[in-house]
Amino acid sequence: MTMDTILHLVYSSLPENPVSPTATLSAAFTSSSSGGGGGGEDRISALPDDLLRYIVSRLPTKDAARTTTLSSRWRGIWRSTPLVLIDGDLFPQGPHISASGGASSPSSIRDAVANAVTRVLASHPGPFRFVGVINFFLGQHVDALADWLRLLAAKGVEDLVLVNRPWPLDVRIPDTILRCASLRRLYLGVFRFPDTTGHPRGPDVFPHLQELGICHTIMDDGDLDHVLACCPALEKLALVAGYGTPSRVRVESRHSLRCVLLWWSMIDELAIVDAPCLERLILWGTYPCEEEPVKIEIGYAPQLTVLGYLDMGIHALHIGGMIIKAGVTDVSPMAKVPSVKILGIDVNFEARKEMEILPSFLRCFPNVEALHIKYNVDESNSELNSKFWQEVGHIECVESSIKKVVFDQFRGGANELEFIKFILERAQMLDKMVFVVDPENSAFVDQAMSIMKSLASTDYTSASKKCSLMMVGYRKGPPAFSYMRASDLSLSDPFFVSKDIQVTV
Repeated sequence: MTMDTILHLVYSSLPENPVSPTATLSAAFTSSSSGGGGGGEDRISALPDDLLRYIVSRLPTKDAARTTTLSSRWRGIWRSTPLVLIDGDLFPQGPHISASGGASSPSSIRDAVANAVTRVLASHPGPFRFVGVINFFLGQHVDALADWLRLLAAKGVEDLVLVNRPWPLDVRIPDTILRCASLRRLYLGVFRFPDTTGHPRGPDVFPHLQELGICHTIMDDGDLDHVLACCPALEKLALVAGYGTPSRVRVESRHSLRCVLLWWSMIDELAIVDAPCLERLILWGTYPCEEEPVKIEIGYAPQLTVLGYLDMGIHALHIGGMIIKAGVTDVSPMAKVPSVKILGIDVNFEARKEMEILPSFLRCFPNVEALHIKYNVDESNSELNSKFWQEVGHIECVESSIKKVVFDQFRGGANELEFIKFILERAQMLDKMVFVVDPENSAFVDQAMSIMKSLASTDYTSASKKCSLMMVGYRKGPPAFSYMRASDLSLSDPFFVSKDIQVTV
C-alpha cells in the first residue's frame, strides 16, 4: 500500500470530533438588534451557564477560546467547559503572510499551531473532553508532544487522537501516555508505541479506557498484551493498517470487550483466548506477514454473534484447539461456535482448495442466520466436479437456520451457481437471497436477471417455497465496507449492501 492509501485508511477510522463543522463565533453571538444597527441587546449572555457551556463546547477551538475576551463571565465559562481541542481549527485560513511580507513556510505555520496548542492546554484547567492532533509531523515536535502528554495526564483527558502524518514512521510516542488514567478513548496513528517494560501492569493504568485504536503503529506483541491487561473497561479494540507489529494478537478480556477489528492489517495470528463478552470479530483485508496462512483461533467467546470475513484462501481456522481442514464431514462439538448468527465468508469460487474447505468452515457455525459471501477473484484454478455440492453431506446451518444469503460481487460462474443451487435446494428456512452486481454493466445486469429468473422457475427453490431472489446494485464501484459501520454495535448486521437498484424475482 502507498502512504496515501495508508493515511486514507487511518483517517477514515478515526472517531468524529464533537465540534459542529458549521459553528462560528459570529453565528453564536449575532446580535438581535432592530433597525439594522449594531447596538442591539445581548440576549445570549443572559442564558444559564449550563447552556452557555454547551454553546462553547460546540465551537471550533479558536472561537471557543476567543469567548474569554467578551467579559469576565465568559472567561469563566470557557475555563469551566470541558475542553475540546482540534489542531485543524488552529491553522490559518487562506494564504498566510509572515511579518516580513512574504508567504510563511509550512514549517513556520506548524510551529505557530504547535505553540497555540501548548498555550490552550496550559491555560485551560481541564478536564479535556476531546483532544485531536492529527495534522502534524509530530516527529518534528517531539519535545512539544512530551509537554502536551504531561498536561493531558495531569488535567484529565478523556478522548485523545494523535496522528503523526506521516514521517518519520518510527517516532516513539512518549511513555507519559501510559499515565493518562482518565482516558476513555485513544487512537494512535503512525507512531511507535512506548516500551511498556518496567511500567505498572494492571487495571489502575487505564481504568476507564473503552476504545483503543492502533493505526499503522509499531507495537510489540508484549506491549499489546500489557495494555489489554490494563483496560478492565475496554469494549472496542481496532488494529488498522498494521504491518506485522503486533504480529500475534492474543485477546483476553474477562469483563468488557465487545468488538475486535482487524482492518487492512498484516498479522500472523489472532487468538480469541478468553472473551466472554465479545460480540463481534471483524476481519477485513487481513494478510499474513510471511507465506504461511493467518491463524485465526477462537477459544472462549460464548457471546460471539458477528464474524467475518473469514478468507478461505488466507485464514487457517482453529476452534477449541482443533484445526478446521477440508473434507471434515463431522465437526466435533468442541469445534463449533453456536453463538454466531451473522457470518461473512471470502471465497474464490474458481479456486479448488477454497471451495473444498468451505463446507468444513460452514459446519463450525450451526446457527448462522445471515450468510454473506464475498467473491475473491485473485486466482483461477480448475473447476470442481459438478457433483461436488451434491455429495457434500449435511451442513446444519444451511439446512436448519440460514434465512438470508448475500452474494457480494456476484459473477454467475459455474462453481458459484452450483453453490447457489445447493443452498436453494437444502435451506429450509431461507427467506431471501440477494445478488449484488455492478449496475453500470448493463450486459451483466441482463445476464444476472436471466440467471435469477432461471433459478426461480426451476425446482431449486423446493426447500424453501417462500424464498425471494433479489438483485441489488452498488453505487460507483464495489460496495465499500465501512469501518464505522463495522464498529457500530447498534447495528445488528454490519456487512453493508448499498441499495442503488433493486429488483425482486
